[in-house]
Amino acid sequence: MRFSDIPAALLCSTHLQLAAPTIDKAAQMHRLIQDFTQPHTDFLVWAKGRNSLEDARANLQTAVDNFNADQNEYKFLIIENSSDALVGCISLFIRDLRIPHLEIGYWIGTDSMGKGYASEACALVRDLAVELFNAKRIDLTTARRNTRSIKVAERCGFECEAVLSNARVDTAGVVDDTCVYVFKGASR
Repeated sequence: MRFSDIPAALLCSTHLQLAAPTIDKAAQMHRLIQDFTQPHTDFLVWAKGRNSLEDARANLQTAVDNFNADQNEYKFLIIENSSDALVGCISLFIRDLRIPHLEIGYWIGTDSMGKGYASEACALVRDLAVELFNAKRIDLTTARRNTRSIKVAERCGFECEAVLSNARVDTAGVVDDTCVYVFKGASR
C-alpha cells in the first residue's frame, strides 16, 4: 500500500493527523523517547533498551521499508494539528491478511499523554483497517495494569475478548495478565 493511496479523511481527526514514516522525524522521535516516564518504561519493553538517535533513524527506515513492501506493520507518525509536532506513533501490525487480521499498537510522548491523542489515533487506524483492508479481526493487547491503554481500547469500541493470566513480565519485573481487546465492528 502506498501512503498516497490512503484517503485523507482516514488520516485526519480534530486534533491530529497520521503521517507516513520518514527519517526526517528521527530527531523528534528520539527526543520523545528520551523523555519517556514510568508508564512507558513499565509497559514498552523496548523503551529501556538502546534508544540513540541512530536507533530512531534505523527504526524509521525499517518502518518506511515495511510500509513500501506491505510487510510486518504500517507505522504512522502521530502529528498534532495545531503545532505540526510529532506526539507519538501508532502501528497497524499485519497478523494475517488472508483473514484479514490486524493489530494496533501505539505510544504517545510524555508531554502529550492525557490529551486524547491515543484514542483519536486508535480510532483513525481502526477505521483505516476496516475501510482499506476489510479487516475481520482488529485487536489490541495490553497489560492489565496498563489502565490508560485499556481505557483507549474501550473508548474506541474494542471489547475485552480474553484475559491471559500471568502471560507477561513487564520491565519492572512484575508478572501481569495480558488483556486481548477486539473490535467487534470489523467485517464478519
